[in-house]
Amino acid sequence: MMGRTLTNPLKLLNKSWTGEIQILQTVGKSVSEYLSELQSNLKDIHDFADTHATAEQQRYVDRYNKNATDKHFQVGRQVIVLLPDSTNKLMKK
Repeated sequence: MMGRTLTNPLKLLNKSWTGEIQILQTVGKSVSEYLSELQSNLKDIHDFADTHATAEQQRYVDRYNKNATDKHFQVGRQVIVLLPDSTNKLMKK
């Protein structure tokens, strides 16, 4: 931004391993510790999002099926079957 190139943790790790820069240890964590913690946090967030999505999908299904009724037809009974005339959206009536 504004003429400066941004550095990310992977670039810092690469430059520290190649010896281009010296990372101060007073920062708090080393870059490899930061990346391993970030990976762990992302895995935890992914697992939480997956379980939350599954629970919300089941809640949606339960809410939809609450008022739904099963339809059973006897053999020989007349029913109306609605089929689309065309798959073209512009031609549907």
